[in-house]
Amino acid sequence: MASLSGMKGWVRLAAVLLVLTGTAASVALTHMDNLPAYLLIAPGYLVQAWLFESNLALGGFGYEATMVGVSALVWTLIFLGLTALIRLVWRTLRRLSAAARH
Repeated sequence: MASLSGMKGWVRLAAVLLVLTGTAASVALTHMDNLPAYLLIAPGYLVQAWLFESNLALGGFGYEATMVGVSALVWTLIFLGLTALIRLVWRTLRRLSAAARH
């Protein structure tokens, strides 16, 4: 994997994750008869339900775009957060082991 030390690496990773999660969410939208697909599309479903209750719901393509877009954004942010957390823990462990050797 390319270095994520600079902002450009994080933006590139975010763009790749957004495309991947968007593709997965659009496939999940057409396969709502199984649990993994429903879990993937759940954030968008929740937002669409809130819009419906607020009388702001979108119909047709807007409904699908909201479900896919929100789900892709939420899962991208979750994966970026986990990546940052893993990098932080890894870097901390490396520093601690380097300090223990000296």
